[in-house]
Amino acid sequence: MDESTTLARRLPRSPRELLVWAYVLALSIVAAVAWALVTHNATPHAEPHLPWWAVALGFAAAELCVVHVRFRRSAHSFSLADLPFVFGLVFATGDDFVLGAIVGHLIVLGLIRRLELVKLLFNLAQLALAATLAAAILNVIAGGADAMQPETWIGLYAATLTSGALTIILLGIAMAFAEGRPSTSMMAQMFATDALVTLINASIAIAAALVVATDPRAVPVLLIPALTVFAVYRAYISERQRHERLEFLYDANRTLSRSPEVAEALEALLARSLEAFNADVAEVLLFSAEGDPLRTTHGPGDLRTSMEPADKAIAEELAGFVDADHPAVSLTPPFGSPHLRAHMQARGIRHAMIAMLPGEDRTIGTILLANRVGLERSFGADDLRLLEALANNAAAALQYDRLEQAVNELQSLQDQLHHQAYHDPLTDLPNRTLFMERVREELADDGSAAVLFVDVDDFKTINDSLGHHVGDALLRSVAERMRSCVRPEDTIARLGGDEFAVMIPGVGDPLIDGRAVARRILKAFELPVEAGTELVSVHLSIGLASSAQSGDGDELIRNADVAMYQAKSKGKGRFELFEPQMAAAILRRHDLKEELAKAIERQQMIVQYQPIVALDSGRIVAAEALVRWEHPSRGLVPPGDFVPLAEETGLIVPLGRFVLREACRQARRWQDAETEEGIEPLRMHVNLSVAELRDPDLVKNVLASITESGIDPQQLVIEITESQLLAAASVERFHELRALGIKIALDDFGTGYSSLSYLHSLPLDTLKIAKPFIDGLTSGRRESSFVGMIVDLAKTLELEVIAEGIETSAQLAALREMNAGLGQGFFLGRPSAAAPRLARSR
Repeated sequence: MDESTTLARRLPRSPRELLVWAYVLALSIVAAVAWALVTHNATPHAEPHLPWWAVALGFAAAELCVVHVRFRRSAHSFSLADLPFVFGLVFATGDDFVLGAIVGHLIVLGLIRRLELVKLLFNLAQLALAATLAAAILNVIAGGADAMQPETWIGLYAATLTSGALTIILLGIAMAFAEGRPSTSMMAQMFATDALVTLINASIAIAAALVVATDPRAVPVLLIPALTVFAVYRAYISERQRHERLEFLYDANRTLSRSPEVAEALEALLARSLEAFNADVAEVLLFSAEGDPLRTTHGPGDLRTSMEPADKAIAEELAGFVDADHPAVSLTPPFGSPHLRAHMQARGIRHAMIAMLPGEDRTIGTILLANRVGLERSFGADDLRLLEALANNAAAALQYDRLEQAVNELQSLQDQLHHQAYHDPLTDLPNRTLFMERVREELADDGSAAVLFVDVDDFKTINDSLGHHVGDALLRSVAERMRSCVRPEDTIARLGGDEFAVMIPGVGDPLIDGRAVARRILKAFELPVEAGTELVSVHLSIGLASSAQSGDGDELIRNADVAMYQAKSKGKGRFELFEPQMAAAILRRHDLKEELAKAIERQQMIVQYQPIVALDSGRIVAAEALVRWEHPSRGLVPPGDFVPLAEETGLIVPLGRFVLREACRQARRWQDAETEEGIEPLRMHVNLSVAELRDPDLVKNVLASITESGIDPQQLVIEITESQLLAAASVERFHELRALGIKIALDDFGTGYSSLSYLHSLPLDTLKIAKPFIDGLTSGRRESSFVGMIVDLAKTLELEVIAEGIETSAQLAALREMNAGLGQGFFLGRPSAAAPRLARSR
């Protein structure tokens, strides 16, 4: 390994580590500045003067005897470091005191204990700052007093207590950066403990300093009380640590015994273990009687797994690290085999410890803790002993029958998940994945099969008009009725949305059997289908493809899909057999969809305008905006070829916005070009589809187009065909548009499903009589009477009338006799590009 790789591994690798490094750097700068301003060149308070190396030896000896304990997130340290601290304050210069403290700690922490660089720098920086603060406090309180005067004793007490409190505060900030904010109770406990220990140590140190100042030969007399205090510290720490570890084991056992499910018990155990060992990853591997491993994991971060199958080779290698002679061991890089090393690296595990879960006659699993967080980054011998005890207790609590129960539950869960992965949740039919697998399996054995691709006609209209709950109930009923039309060995699947598929395997002639099933399905849907509380008439379009035409499963399904679209294009409610030429037609349709999307995006669409004329005067009073597609290679594409595509793909919404914006702008251009005084501005009619009416941004977009163009809202007329009213948005949307001042026209009146209730509930301004009635206007009395009735009805309701599709002078004359009002058609004017100025008379 080269030096650059080693250095890269030592650099901080997470935001928390970066915060700790920044904190340590800032602390070092503050300590250096404080030393230069406060402690530098400070003189001793008493004789004999101690050189820096003597102070360093005192701190090194005290640090070697320190007692550290860390459990969960609490940390305690007890030592005699206050003795050299007090001696340095009294007998050394400010420079020798700070230098000696740093060198003494550097010897022990850096050379002997080999702390990580960031922790070493933190300890040295906070020590230098605490020493400088203590020296400053002593100088303020004692001034130039010697060691025998009470001012010096009081100053020493204040200096040691304040520097100890500062150390705890700095440590708490470091813990917050490295591990998260420590609890208030923990910080309060640390302050109380440190204050008590500091008072005791400072008292011994001050007494020793007084002895040294008077007669240094009496110093050995103080060794016995000092060592006694140190022994008391060790006994207290040992007892406290034993108590906390026993409490943790008790909590763990209670958790395991009270949890009714193994998975819950393990998850709770791992959560407590992460807190107790201050680790980032905790994992239990359990082995079934057959040796299959199941893994439950907490960490890193929010990652959670519960009783999921694990890599058997990895689990066995981890279990191989521990046995009866070594029930708990530490793991450090490199970890075993290359496979295990790659696994550990992928999970970000830097160091770990693992213990076996012993059973009566076999190892039932292992428990692993990894990646201790915070400034302390390793597991010690005490941690291994605690983990071993935890593993023994956990193994006893996880009895064999509970383990087998977990395995059985896992198998049931896996079966359930497998079913969910391959079945549609709404109908419980096989889904697309399972259907395609079965088709491929059937064809792989040189079998013959027919595939039917089934689509529910006009399902979107049913779903939108009656509600999604009715739509879901309808799909379930369709699935049930289709089941009754096939054999048990046939496969029915829901491919998604309103699309179903049927595979008929093992037939002599797929086309003959496929036709029979298709006819059976169509006949089954001649009667209405129950959809919740509704009875709905349902028609299906079916495409049929045979394995005789293609032996590839994907292509067979695709062929059936193509045939289904052919059935739809021929009127729906029927089935069609796949023919090779169909694919080319569908491909052209697909290409046209792609080109349409690009044309709308690139604004290749154009808008033409057809005049609407006052029949009595021949004057143009309005125009209808009609979208056209001027294709660069196909030429002018008829609306009937691309508007249904736009509605099918959802492109009708951006297309409609484009037409609306252009129409409003053109209305403004004509208004600005008008030279006659006092003439009413031309009205602009714009068609909206059902999809546009459901667009939640419709009103906002209409208002934006009107505002941008600067036209009066009453110049805009929104048209919707009568046949779309069944699937249109609620009447509130029409009232919202009407509130803007926009007029509403009902197009193709007389051809749809509307009733007089629509004329009453909708805020209509105009009725447009459909072209079929105008075509028959001069051919018989009945058609003429019908048109006359519509005109009279409109007048009664105070609605404006526009007769559509006027193509002859006879039709125009008949409409004038009826006082129809307005007219539109090729006889009066064809759609054309907008002229710079519109001639208002015809």
